[in-house]
Amino acid sequence: MSAVTWVDHLLLTTIVTAIVVVALTLLAFGASLRIWPARRVLAPLVAVTVAIATAIVSGVTLSQLWTAKRDAVQRQWSARRQHLQRLQILLRTESVSLDGIARGLTAGRYLTFGANDARKAIWEDEALTSDVERHFPEYFHQREALIQNVLNHETELAQVRQTVSASLLLTAGTEAFRPYLLQALVNKCAGAGSDPFFTQGDDGGEADRTGAPRSGPDRGEHDPAKREALRVYAQYRCSAELVTAAQGVFDRAEDLADAASLLSESARRYAEETILHGSCTYAPAP
Repeated sequence: MSAVTWVDHLLLTTIVTAIVVVALTLLAFGASLRIWPARRVLAPLVAVTVAIATAIVSGVTLSQLWTAKRDAVQRQWSARRQHLQRLQILLRTESVSLDGIARGLTAGRYLTFGANDARKAIWEDEALTSDVERHFPEYFHQREALIQNVLNHETELAQVRQTVSASLLLTAGTEAFRPYLLQALVNKCAGAGSDPFFTQGDDGGEADRTGAPRSGPDRGEHDPAKREALRVYAQYRCSAELVTAAQGVFDRAEDLADAASLLSESARRYAEETILHGSCTYAPAP
């Protein structure tokens, strides 16, 4: 049996050692009676001597094993505590990211996620991803499902935007407003907005990974290109098919926003856990 196994089964080892001490004492007593049958007084002395010597040797060994066991448990507890603290920080950060995604979805913004960007928008530390799955499996699978649903939503929204973009004939001066017109017109077709975002102090264009809008052209109210962009917006007419597609995208965005908000709450709740459940390579279970 290896040293690690002895430490892992230290209570059993202690019991076995006690049995061995008793057995050796009895054997020494019996052997003394056979060797010196006429001097029976020596048998107890030999037995006691053997018992004391065996107890001393085994006692020192067991003491070292118990010390090693205590140190191993302490290291294990410290590793799990440190690991939980890292996961808590990660979950709090992910909660903030999920709130940002929920806001972006509610506003109907195009988050411009790619397959990898979508994960990086929520999963702040890919090195801990497998550990999140081991310690918080329910949250992990909900997060994975949300990511996939957001990607599907982005694909549908991109198709609607592409349809709108194909129908926009802009001058060189108004071309800079195309991303913001696309967002405003998709909202218009979905019945989600009456004015372009870039007339309300918000560019309304594509959003970054937190759901916040990116900066648009800094143009004054009397800029000819901006007035032309507003005219294009006012005169644009949405086809029935485009209305249906845009409304469907916005309806799904609302559902995804609710799911992202709920998942954000779950992340915050899990971040308050004081006990690390499950096991991983870095923090094995006790």
